[in-house]
Amino acid sequence: MKLSREVKTALVAIAVIALSVWGYNFLKGKNILKPTDVYYVVYDDIEGIIESGTVYYKGFKVGNINGISFDANKPGKSFVVKFVLEQRLKIPLKSKVKAKQSNPIASTKDLEIVFYDTTAYYMPGDTLLAAYDAGLMGILEPLQEEFEVTIKKLNATLAALENTFNNETQSNIRSSVASLNEGLYSLKGMLAPGGAISKSMLNIESVTGNIKNNNEKINESIGHFRNVSASLDSANLGQAIARLDSTLAATYAILDKINNNEGSAGLLVNDSTLYNNLARATGSLDSLLADMKEHPKRYVHFSVFGRKDN
Repeated sequence: MKLSREVKTALVAIAVIALSVWGYNFLKGKNILKPTDVYYVVYDDIEGIIESGTVYYKGFKVGNINGISFDANKPGKSFVVKFVLEQRLKIPLKSKVKAKQSNPIASTKDLEIVFYDTTAYYMPGDTLLAAYDAGLMGILEPLQEEFEVTIKKLNATLAALENTFNNETQSNIRSSVASLNEGLYSLKGMLAPGGAISKSMLNIESVTGNIKNNNEKINESIGHFRNVSASLDSANLGQAIARLDSTLAATYAILDKINNNEGSAGLLVNDSTLYNNLARATGSLDSLLADMKEHPKRYVHFSVFGRKDN
């Protein structure tokens, strides 16, 4: 069947209109060729949220923002954002739709669905809970307080240092540095050739050289000591020490008997009567000898002719 020119023209016009409608919706983020589920979310501030924005779930694109409207009957939260999901996605109850900045340069925001752990689900056409992503400011705001506290501590530290490093302290530090420089200069002089430390090192080197040169003599002396030690070891010092110990024990026993008035020696040492008798006898003998010396005729009689005197 041959189509007339009018019919062809009408078909072309319908196709152009259909393509225009599809292209318009495609540019707005709609795909009329796919089945979609419509949901809503209400914000009190939609700065950065635009129509044709993208809806994500864990970084995966699941839909687009389809429209934004103003509802004056809801004070505080009066901006209704309509979005469609091209994927068959079951959204659990209490899940949130977070407005998340996706392009810091353009300051535009997309939507991110954050699931809640439950087995009950929203139905298409329901309104979900709204949430905001703090973004870079959310990271910087907690740090700002810590930064302010740090700045205060730093100012206090600098003030303390300023009070500490007064003119007197600075003068003391300069004196200490000067003394340190003098000490380093003196140390450098002692380490230099001809210095005290250098000479000491030379003396040590000389001593070690002498020890090295007399190594054979030292070894020979050590050998002699070893021989002396061997000789002492073979001299039965153990037996001699045992005999000495036995002799000391016997001596201790004798002294113990003397202290206990046992035997003649004990009585002689400890009995005062015997001592007194001996002292008197000695005195009498001394007197007798003195008298014999002065009057020998009383005790000795002699005669040439053998006659005795009366």
